[in-house]
Amino acid sequence: MSILNKISKPADLRDLTAVELEVLAGELRERIISVSAANGGHLAPNLGTVELTVAMLRCFDLPEERIIWDVGHQSYSYKLLTGRAEKFEKLRQFNGCCGFPVRNENAYECYGAGHAGVAIPAALGMCAAQTPDDRCKVIAVVGDGAIASGVALEGLNQVRTYGRNLVIILNDNKMAISTNVGALSKVLNRMMTSYRYRWIKNCTKTLIKLLPKSQSIINFIKNLEDAAKHLLLPSEPFESLGIRYLGPINGHNIHDMERAFRTAKADSRPVIIHIITQKGKGYAPAEANPERFHGVSAFDPADGSPKQKSEPGFSAAFGKAACKLAEKNTGLSAVVAAMTGGVGLNEFAKKYPERFYDAGMAESHAVSFSSGLAAAGKPVICAIYATFIQRSLDNIFHDVCLMDLPVTFVLDRAGLVEDGPTHHGIYDLGFLLGMKNLTIMQPACEEEVGFMLEYAVNSNAPAVIRYPRGSSGAGCRNDIPLIKPIEKPACSVWRNGSDLAIHAVGAEAVRALEIADLLQEEYHLSVKVVNVRFLKPFAGDILLEDLQNMPVFTLEDHTIATGFGAIAARTALKLTTPYILQSFGIDNNQDAAFGSVNELRKSLNLDSKYIAGAIFKHIQTNRIGFLTHLNSKTKI
Repeated sequence: MSILNKISKPADLRDLTAVELEVLAGELRERIISVSAANGGHLAPNLGTVELTVAMLRCFDLPEERIIWDVGHQSYSYKLLTGRAEKFEKLRQFNGCCGFPVRNENAYECYGAGHAGVAIPAALGMCAAQTPDDRCKVIAVVGDGAIASGVALEGLNQVRTYGRNLVIILNDNKMAISTNVGALSKVLNRMMTSYRYRWIKNCTKTLIKLLPKSQSIINFIKNLEDAAKHLLLPSEPFESLGIRYLGPINGHNIHDMERAFRTAKADSRPVIIHIITQKGKGYAPAEANPERFHGVSAFDPADGSPKQKSEPGFSAAFGKAACKLAEKNTGLSAVVAAMTGGVGLNEFAKKYPERFYDAGMAESHAVSFSSGLAAAGKPVICAIYATFIQRSLDNIFHDVCLMDLPVTFVLDRAGLVEDGPTHHGIYDLGFLLGMKNLTIMQPACEEEVGFMLEYAVNSNAPAVIRYPRGSSGAGCRNDIPLIKPIEKPACSVWRNGSDLAIHAVGAEAVRALEIADLLQEEYHLSVKVVNVRFLKPFAGDILLEDLQNMPVFTLEDHTIATGFGAIAARTALKLTTPYILQSFGIDNNQDAAFGSVNELRKSLNLDSKYIAGAIFKHIQTNRIGFLTHLNSKTKI
């Protein structure tokens, strides 16, 4: 029986020998690789935190002491070692195991996290909630990218005030500091974190107090120790904030980490422990290319090659269009928030390095930085995932829209995604639609991306272009009308019909064609399909015309109450005659979980087959005068 299969709770780890711990680390990596290969997931960061997780669970007393994983894509080993090994086989699968921490998933999960930077402020809140005699530690595990985000830095600013039992574990997988400090700092740190050193130091201090002018001697020794630490270790920024610094420590040496963790447990001050790890550790393809294996779809574990070759989608179309536009517009810049490859701008960064800026995992900073470029006369493309743009809403409003600055926001991963509630791009429109001076567009297919990007940049005003992950599927159809350059905000009629109309937003327009086909085949209905394209300003003339002649159904990849459904409902209020209008999208009361997008659509009654049946049922039960002609040609 494997060692991993014997672990049902963290306490089981404490009886393992050094050899058994090494075997366990190998088994954890094998399980993470095999499950990620089958289901996809965040592979490289999780391979880097195997030994770190084991050492934490051996030293800290869970669940009385609490661990908060910042972002959460480092916590696979934690899930496997805290009673979820069996469920882990269905990682990121519908009704399976979420790829991110979910509060109350079990007794060991005290906080949910999918966005960077929140662990330190949340841990401070938990520390502040403790009673004065509480000695239980609250541990925040933060990545080297996340600790630079604004909210993390704001938390660090208050550690001296509220962080009495706080332990920050800085998981640094870039290795720059490790290289800089060298072997001497490692020896010094080993001395400073050892129990023997602490015992000798305390005994010496007691003896010195018996001597005349003892305080002067003690202060001199303390200053000498601090000077040595500041000279050889990157501790000064933390020490000045009232945080004791330990490190750097090899994040793949369980013994060294345990010594540091026990030192932190014995200290009454807030402590930061600097751990150096390697992304992708133990899996050669991920070690060689950690960025590619940060988040992966299903792959062949033998060589890391993807099981399904993905066709170029919206991200690739945007990257190509951005490069083409930058070639013509020499003042155009691009800004990202740590997701260069994810948003498709790798080629832009290579071709135009002097016009490319990575703000790191700090979306608010990225937006305000973009506004500064724009205010200085440089048009800007700011590319951020739809779920993360929510973190910078005030910056968009205050720093861009109020000043009417030429920043084009490109929001990737709009709509439902595999990773669940923290990552769905289904709420952003509720915030953005109310902002003045802001144009909002959604391309229905990859070819529309370039035309919308050019329109947005040339408008010299704030604009948003949002689209889902992957491809539209338009390439599989031969009935998509010719896409033309955009001259003004207007809808595009993709198919004419006489019985009902579907007005769809973005890539949902391609699905609307599929639904129209089903309605034609199953119920002999002639369906008009409209590609909406512009949500703000919304050209409502076609919608109003259709509402007076046939039932109209809207389709979107967003919550209905704050998206296109709400826009259509407001527009329809202009009519004084009866009409039929029904919206399909995500209900605010529905729980959009995690799993494949197709599974999520089925669970939310948004798959094409269900919608086709629901449309037919709706017009059956809501017939009014202009629908009676359907009796002669359908199954009504």
